[in-house]
Amino acid sequence: MAVDRSAALLIRVWLEDGADHFRARLTAVGPDSPAEDQTIAVTASTGDVLEAVRGWLEEFLRSADAQG
Repeated sequence: MAVDRSAALLIRVWLEDGADHFRARLTAVGPDSPAEDQTIAVTASTGDVLEAVRGWLEEFLRSADAQG
């Protein structure tokens, strides 16, 4: 059986009413149903968004390597 070696990360960014800064939610999207979606991070800084993306990607690559 072939292993699915793909993943999706959704980054939603919005501005709060009256605020100059943004908020972001990073969600790992399940391939088959919304019930499989997992919040990776909720943050309000560019650096934290980038760190969360890097962490998610590194974990994906580790798990893909482990599956062969």
